[in-house]
Amino acid sequence: MALPPHAQEWMKKAEIDYIGPFVKAWAAFNAWYRHDSGQNSERAMLDFVVRNHNSRLRRHVLPLLSNGNVTAEAERLKLAICDLQQRLDAIQFEVRPKGRLERVSLREVCIRPLVNFQNDELVRNGQRYAAAKIQGGHYQITVTSTRTGNVKFQYVQAQYDANEMYAHPDFNNNLSQPQRTALRQFYDACNPRPMADLVLGGGPVLDVAIMQFQCLPQDLLAGLVETLYAMRNALLHGEVDPDPQVLSCYEPAYRIVMVFLARVA
Repeated sequence: MALPPHAQEWMKKAEIDYIGPFVKAWAAFNAWYRHDSGQNSERAMLDFVVRNHNSRLRRHVLPLLSNGNVTAEAERLKLAICDLQQRLDAIQFEVRPKGRLERVSLREVCIRPLVNFQNDELVRNGQRYAAAKIQGGHYQITVTSTRTGNVKFQYVQAQYDANEMYAHPDFNNNLSQPQRTALRQFYDACNPRPMADLVLGGGPVLDVAIMQFQCLPQDLLAGLVETLYAMRNALLHGEVDPDPQVLSCYEPAYRIVMVFLARVA
């Protein structure tokens, strides 16, 4: 039986909006890692808190994520992580960092961004594979014969997009199968934002409440920080609409940040 109108109104008033608490909790977390990291850029600050062995977050949160830790605090954190991922699984929450469309999810998260990529090259079987940032921030990809100096393939794109390059006619017409394979391996390694699946990624099993993740605790910590940071940016950049399912994701996100704050205090 459906609720009567007055009961529905009371139910709506009883719902707690966690956007404000999440923003305030993240502001406190942001103030901590800015002070503790001693770094100048946001990326360097985030990398410090999840990778540097002197990071208090890393030292105090990693034990909570390990298998076998059944303390009340560990269980609270793991339940919040499980709740967050289950809510993200139920929707297609997407953001556009620097114009790239990405889903907010621990199933698709960049935990090791390639910072300040400028150029790279590989020589294999008589071919030089090169990728470089050129004027305007474009990517230029070139395959050149080391014996003759002939350019077998060259492509310029506005931003890194492997699928776009692999679909170019010259990729298939001008390169042999071994050369295409070598270029794929080389160019995939140049990806500034390689995505990892922490749920079904094939790593060691990590029990997180009623879910099982396949990753190391340090990778889950990195993924959590990146996911929460993406959710924070989505709010500040106006990418969050008032969809109840999207807004509900900020409740477990708030709980996770509060555990972080308790551990670094």
